Amino acid sequence: MKNIIQAELFKMFKRRIFIGILCLSSFSLLYALGIYFKWQFIVIDGRVDIISFSTSMWALLMMLGIPLVLFSFLGASTLGGEVSDGQILLEIIRTKSRGKLVIGKFFSVSIALLICYLMSYVLSTLFYIIFISHSENGKGILLDFKDYHLHLVLESIVGCTFLVLFIVIGMLFSINFGTFRAVIFSMLVYVGLKFISNIEAINKWLPGYFTLVEDSDYSVALIIYHFAIIVGISILLLVRIKKQMKKKSL
Repeated sequence: MKNIIQAELFKMFKRRIFIGILCLSSFSLLYALGIYFKWQFIVIDGRVDIISFSTSMWALLMMLGIPLVLFSFLGASTLGGEVSDGQILLEIIRTKSRGKLVIGKFFSVSIALLICYLMSYVLSTLFYIIFISHSENGKGILLDFKDYHLHLVLESIVGCTFLVLFIVIGMLFSINFGTFRAVIFSMLVYVGLKFISNIEAINKWLPGYFTLVEDSDYSVALIIYHFAIIVGISILLLVRIKKQMKKKSL
């Protein structure tokens, strides 16, 4: 398993995926420079601290859908792309287990997501300290940790697990439909969830509630529920992917 994950991460490195992740993680630099130089098209009301700035930058990226497209594509191309070009046969011969190969590929893309998530926070914190902390919109470097900070961080973590779900969805569709159509199907799933999230009676129970709904309600129980349901659905889909790969004629 370790060798599979290392090999997949190395392939991502050769494809320069991590350069794209670095650029994506540096998104907050645009806002930090905008606040520092007082660009008119960058508007932030009031003052922000390190955690508020970092979590809001990740939330904005999620709202734009860029991580969703990127990691759906990575999930789809890592599995379905290699099924289409025949490379998967060599990997199956080497690992001797289709199921183990699926899990290894899933973990490799999930690790890339974790790197992107953590790097986004590290860079946002750095840009905040350099450009914002002593500006009229900053609150300095010292942080007075409050309950709402925990709220922001937990929502952000659940939003990250929502991307894990779309990695699995991309992998599932890619087996039979290829990379491009798998990404399109993943986007259609997201659009469908976004549409349903407008129904207030049920939107709390939808996977991705904290990403799909701007003024979401917060409670620890709701956070735990959404984390559990996303992990549960992801596991069920991975089991389905393993079964499909075993039946797939290569």
